[in-house]
Amino acid sequence: MEPTRYFGGVEGGGTHSNLVICDGLGRVVGRSRGPGTNHWSMGIDECAQRVITMLHAAKRDAGIPLDTPLDSLGLTLSGCEQESSNAMLAARVREKDAACAQAVYVASDTAGSLFTGAPNGGMVLIAGTGSNSLLRTPDGHQYGCGGWGYLFGDEGGAYWIAFRAVKTVFDDMDGLRPAPHDTELVWAAVREHFRAETRADLLPYASTLFDKSHFAGLTAKLSKLAESGDAMSQHLFADAGAALAAHVAALAERAQRAHGAVLFRGGVRVVCVGSVWNSWHALRPGALNQLAARRVKFDLELVRLRVSSAMGAAWLAAKQVDYDLPRDDTAFCEVFYTYRSDINGKINGTHNGIENGITENVIGYVSAKERLNAAKLISDKLAGRRDQFNFIADVVAVSAPSVVYIEIKDSRRTDPYTGESLTLSNGSGFIVKDDGLILTNAHVVVNKPNAVVKVKLMDGSNHTGFVEDVDLKSDLATLRIPMKNLPTMRLGSSADLKPGEWVVAMGSPLALSNTVTAGVVSSTQRASEELGLRGKDMVYIQTDAPITFGNSGGPLVNLDGEAIGINSMKVTSGISFAIPIDYVKEFLAKSKTKAPPVSKRYLGITMLSLTDNILMELRMRNPEMPKDIEHGILVWKVIIGSPAYNGGLQPGDIVTHINGTPVRTAADIYAALESTPGPLTVDAVRGRARVRLTVTPEMH
Repeated sequence: MEPTRYFGGVEGGGTHSNLVICDGLGRVVGRSRGPGTNHWSMGIDECAQRVITMLHAAKRDAGIPLDTPLDSLGLTLSGCEQESSNAMLAARVREKDAACAQAVYVASDTAGSLFTGAPNGGMVLIAGTGSNSLLRTPDGHQYGCGGWGYLFGDEGGAYWIAFRAVKTVFDDMDGLRPAPHDTELVWAAVREHFRAETRADLLPYASTLFDKSHFAGLTAKLSKLAESGDAMSQHLFADAGAALAAHVAALAERAQRAHGAVLFRGGVRVVCVGSVWNSWHALRPGALNQLAARRVKFDLELVRLRVSSAMGAAWLAAKQVDYDLPRDDTAFCEVFYTYRSDINGKINGTHNGIENGITENVIGYVSAKERLNAAKLISDKLAGRRDQFNFIADVVAVSAPSVVYIEIKDSRRTDPYTGESLTLSNGSGFIVKDDGLILTNAHVVVNKPNAVVKVKLMDGSNHTGFVEDVDLKSDLATLRIPMKNLPTMRLGSSADLKPGEWVVAMGSPLALSNTVTAGVVSSTQRASEELGLRGKDMVYIQTDAPITFGNSGGPLVNLDGEAIGINSMKVTSGISFAIPIDYVKEFLAKSKTKAPPVSKRYLGITMLSLTDNILMELRMRNPEMPKDIEHGILVWKVIIGSPAYNGGLQPGDIVTHINGTPVRTAADIYAALESTPGPLTVDAVRGRARVRLTVTPEMH
């Protein structure tokens, strides 16, 4: 009996990758996912290591021993258009794991998509963050068009559309080049996406803060505007459709010159890959006009993939070792539009199982009656969208019952007006066990002299909490209230969190239940040293979802309603940090009931070490910040009644020196507290001014 044959394929993008292992019958027996695998952005060595890590995970999923090589492994990755570097990558993969596969073949991501949807020849047209196209003839000749990155075009891709939207608004405001339609709604979408008020606020996103994927994300908002009837957005997408159709025409003309018109007898299948194709109805008018103008006279069958293009990579890998891997074409892709044209350029297009979109009924108004009809179509189309697309509200509905308000009272001091105990600070937490166990930040509940912890639940009831465990280094704490059968927060995983993923920051600032902010993950790898934590090997989640003072200690929730982090601090607009939930799980597993440890000398501040990267971001967001600040810690929060409060320190101050010694990290603050008796002379920058304060730490 012949041994089972195995073929692997990788779909590698700039942000994430997929790997599949198929047996000799074409059945998927193992899968895995991983981060991006574009070797130009991370280097060949790291790219190869990521491939090996995914391969091992897929082998374990398939039950294949790690020392059993696959018959062949196909890597179809973003950026793999250069044969010399492809050969280096294949060799590096074999060097890192000699048992990975008997053969390793590397090709571009367009090749993977093409062999998934059109193995016998056709065209692939990628329109995601960027754009790229490839045509392969039945006899194996290949022709490429585009795909040169955002500096040289990416025509029709999401970044290209977003850039043109911003440029159109700027040029229209300057009077340099009047826009063809009103730009009010587009400009509002731009301001919302970049959290900007003025055009100047956008400039960092085109230089030091430039992130192509984030910039391209604006296109999703423009797509919704186009669907709702905004003429300027429709114009942008029609131009993108024309640009994408130009790729098709250019490739067809080149192939026809080389092989003759007989090449396209029976039509050409175009595999459409990428998020921009989700807006086909907005792209369609421009695409059809371009095809007519370029007199494309053959049929086009536009298809979208139903499976990962890793399947095409596995099929390609088998082909390299002369094995015909079975496949079911109907299961791999679906036809969503068929283009037909006669020799006079007359266009006949048909949708395959897809309802005509709003754009067809909005572009090209010629009468008031058509406007009314279009408005009715839009109104009918929008009906029910609140229920269908309110994903943030869905997350809140699931998660809010477990979020609590925490207030720290001073048992020895009273408010002269109300007679109640003076409030030292407040924050949030969330219930992780139904027997009353609550998770929060350590800085919310410790280092508060004479403190009494009060907890308010969503139902309005108030309870006294008792601190059970504290880890000052990771800023985590648990407390308990004497209640049973409470609603709990589901804990997710932060290991597979991706930059750009939507998250919701929840809390109860100032006893306001269910205060919610939303945003995306900016980074999953902000080192603990940058936040001034000593002796803890930990990374932080950075998000642009605002984490206010009162939200500190509350959950950072994914769209599945799972806590993937615990809100820690907001530095400034667009820069907030959360502790990954995987560290929280480790803390909970080791948690034991004990008195919270406290420092012998106490200041009463929460602080953030200013690294070069954070200083750069602060300067971008605060032009008034002095240019000569090269080190220091940012005072994020000052506890009322604390030594820092009595000494005059304020939130937002940047401490640069203590007793004349430079302060570079939070560790310098701790060292000064432990080694220096008596008062501390604190030099700080407040706005544009420099202040010198005397702070006398307390012993407790």
